[in-house]
Amino acid sequence: MKSAGKHRGLDRTQLKLLAILAMVVDHTAWGFVEFMSPLGQIMHLFGRLTLPIMCFFIAEGFRHTSNIRHYVSRMATFALLAVCPFYLFFHEEYLWRQNIIFDLLLALLTLCVTEHKAFPKPLRITLVCLLIAVSLAIGGWVVMPILYVLIFYYSRDFKTTAVRFIAATCLLECILLPTIWLNQQYHFSSLDWTIPERLYLFGFIFSLIPLYFYNGEKGRNIGGRYFFYIFYPAHFLILKGIQFLRAGASAQEIYIHMHIIALFIGIGLLIYVLRQPNSRAQTAVVFFLVCSVMYIFGFLLEITTDQVAGVYTATKLQYFAEVMVMIAVTLCAQELFHIRIPTPVYAAETLVSLFVMHCMFTFEKNGLMYTGISINRTAGPFPRMEIEGYGPAFYVFVAYCIFVCFMVIGCALHSTRRNDTLQKRRLRLLLCAMITMWLHVVIKATGITGGYEIPALFIPIAAGCIILALVKYSYLDSVNLGISNAINQGSEGILIIDSNHRILYSNEWVHRLFGEFAQYDDAYRIPAVHDAFTGVTETISLEGHTYELRVEPLTEQGHTTGEILWIFDLTEHYRYLEKMKEASSKDSLTGLNNRQRFENALRELLKKRTAGAFFMADLDHFKQVNDTYGHQVGDRILTSFAEAVRHASEVVPEGSLLTGRIGGDEFCLFYCNQTDRRELEQFAQNLTDCFDEAIARAGHPGVTSLSLGITTVLPEKLPMSVWTASTLIKQQADKALYAAKEAGRKTWRFYEGDRAAH
Repeated sequence: MKSAGKHRGLDRTQLKLLAILAMVVDHTAWGFVEFMSPLGQIMHLFGRLTLPIMCFFIAEGFRHTSNIRHYVSRMATFALLAVCPFYLFFHEEYLWRQNIIFDLLLALLTLCVTEHKAFPKPLRITLVCLLIAVSLAIGGWVVMPILYVLIFYYSRDFKTTAVRFIAATCLLECILLPTIWLNQQYHFSSLDWTIPERLYLFGFIFSLIPLYFYNGEKGRNIGGRYFFYIFYPAHFLILKGIQFLRAGASAQEIYIHMHIIALFIGIGLLIYVLRQPNSRAQTAVVFFLVCSVMYIFGFLLEITTDQVAGVYTATKLQYFAEVMVMIAVTLCAQELFHIRIPTPVYAAETLVSLFVMHCMFTFEKNGLMYTGISINRTAGPFPRMEIEGYGPAFYVFVAYCIFVCFMVIGCALHSTRRNDTLQKRRLRLLLCAMITMWLHVVIKATGITGGYEIPALFIPIAAGCIILALVKYSYLDSVNLGISNAINQGSEGILIIDSNHRILYSNEWVHRLFGEFAQYDDAYRIPAVHDAFTGVTETISLEGHTYELRVEPLTEQGHTTGEILWIFDLTEHYRYLEKMKEASSKDSLTGLNNRQRFENALRELLKKRTAGAFFMADLDHFKQVNDTYGHQVGDRILTSFAEAVRHASEVVPEGSLLTGRIGGDEFCLFYCNQTDRRELEQFAQNLTDCFDEAIARAGHPGVTSLSLGITTVLPEKLPMSVWTASTLIKQQADKALYAAKEAGRKTWRFYEGDRAAH
């Protein structure tokens, strides 16, 4: 899509708000304005902006989402939640056809299928055809959302998108209009549309104008990522409520519908909580919400029946939900406030619950709960349950509820003193939600409502508190976030895959090594991860660190369900080993290679057929130095030789000089890739001079000198055996060194056959 430039045009939030506004205007026209009137047609034309904009963002969402499964799951959940509100408002117009979120879900699934390259092409074609068939059968906007989403996703630029979009819209209209004419002649469909009524669908084309000005920016986050999904069914309920009021709805109808809305709010909250990561806190809140929904359902049964038997059944359901709510509240207090409730408390609650339910089921015989239940048909605008008298069990139940509520309040107050500000906000909101659930009972007892309970008035308040606690302060994720933070701050990487190589979990350490990927991606499609799990790669070096990779099976009840990749930062361990290895291969006094390390390195060079020059070095009259000045001075002289080697190596190519102490005052050098005699003589002179300067700086000038025996190494003249070649080289250099000693010391000689020459 073409961008209008940074900070210009319309951002994502503005476009979505435009789509929402167009949707509200369109649905308002459907509910309250004559369809073919000028105002109605203008409102419907404006409403056509909604579908293309939403299809555009489905394509954008698929392109940028990090977890396509969660995206599809979210769409499916809210498509299901929107079914009843949609039918309440559109039941006469759409019959069995579904809402726009369902249409967008089909389009998203189509995009998932077309992009799932692991599926064979025939299977992908079959699945796309199946989704199109579902759209034809029950979709609200037949095929159009699927087609629009594919156009937005696969078009490279705005011009291409516009041409394809206009062509598709015109094609669909050209198919629809003859179909309407044929239906008017042969009546094969119950939809009695006329051709003028459907011309407004050309209004889809006007959506290209705001899309042209889309600047690609996110914009301000208004209402969270679930705003549109929640707003869609909610606005249907509001519009339907307005229709009820305009039609002169009775107080009973309004009262019932209020509680139907409350029931759907409770179910929506329950679904939302179930979608959160598994945790003990999630279980507690689910239990609480299930019991609350059960209570509202029982209350709906009570207010929609005019028979005593039906009221009695509904009351038993409400009491069962209430005693379960008390246990759920206690469990929430334990999990949400992070305290341990003693087991006897749960045992006592269970006994009280059983006692209350027994009294409720048998009150007609013993009168422990009520002395009687009847229906008062004259006390208000519609029949209601009336209690003829309360028994002792009822007061026990009330006292029990009061005790549990005060216990939870005490736990909350105690917990908030020990926690940080964020935790305090969570606890206050959840506590407020629990208390609000029971305000309708308190208000009924005051007589303000004339004896009617109105739980629906307080469900939205409780729902708002729970949504704030769950969404804004992420309570249900707190345990998992704490674990993830602990793992991320450790020194180990963890990557878990299932038996199909799908990534189930990874911490930040893994992304540092393998880059970015999303949950449920195929791990084997990431080359580095594939090599790690298959054993091709066992260690990784990155930014001066060394990581060891270890794979272990993930088992459950004796069955292998996946694999875990552990990544350990063993940098310090390897550095320690390297130091130990270096210490074992270095001469402790001079820091040069010891004899074993030097000989092994020399053999490796000869194995590679490396040319060069071999030096045998010896300190003249070194025994007399030890005898005259002592071993301490002798050690200082030896370290002076190592210092001389380092200075002399500064004028030769880096890494070309191999040096080692063979023993005592004998040293060997191998000058790689240098066989020119003049260059070797210059190096020998430089080394001798550097040694003289080093012992002078040590305070012992002239006490010893340096003699060198040199032999050039030409691979083509050496035996093929590396061991034989190294031995031969040492023998030749030793003969040359002997000749240097014979020549008066502090000089060098080259090996030339059976004789040595200067």
